[in-house]
Amino acid sequence: MTTRRAFGAILVFVAAGLAVAATFLSAYSVQVELQGRTFRYEATSWVTERDDFRGALLLGPIEYGEPAVGAALVMALCAGLAFRVPAARVGSLLGAGVLVGVAWSAVAGVRGTIEKLRDLDAPVPFDVEQGDGVTMLIVAAGIGVVSAVLHQELPRRVVSEPVVDADGVVIHQIEGDDSETPPYGFPVIVEPKEPEEPREPKSD
Repeated sequence: MTTRRAFGAILVFVAAGLAVAATFLSAYSVQVELQGRTFRYEATSWVTERDDFRGALLLGPIEYGEPAVGAALVMALCAGLAFRVPAARVGSLLGAGVLVGVAWSAVAGVRGTIEKLRDLDAPVPFDVEQGDGVTMLIVAAGIGVVSAVLHQELPRRVVSEPVVDADGVVIHQIEGDDSETPPYGFPVIVEPKEPEEPREPKSD
């Protein structure tokens, strides 16, 4: 395993940890000042932590906790398994892709909340803020993509000088580490040539 690939594996674990931690931080908050009092709503991806409106705004958590944790587990498990099975590196890339989708949906959920409160035509403006949880999830998705790409590094192969055999056939030998197995592609199947029929000698 090369240094870049090992560094990529470490970053995969970092991204997975950040993604899990993001689900327990505040996803968004809504605040309004009315008659000298401050009313606030705040929720993570799992539960509502504070609701001074007592359900009047019909708000709820942006439920991205389960897919974020699932993507983080896939990334971490595949990164660990790749030390024994190199083809498992593909799983970290797939997990990073899912994590990007989860982060996108979380941001869209915050924007949807803003639009929902705007449609209420309330006499006082609502202050909607994106929480640290969504911000950390975006960071985790970015690190996850970079780390997964680094983790996919294929072994370098050096092409040696061509060798010409006795029959004049040019042979190109590819040098590389046989212990590394590329995670992509299939072996090329070469069909055997049919034996040529012997030709009869021409009569003079």
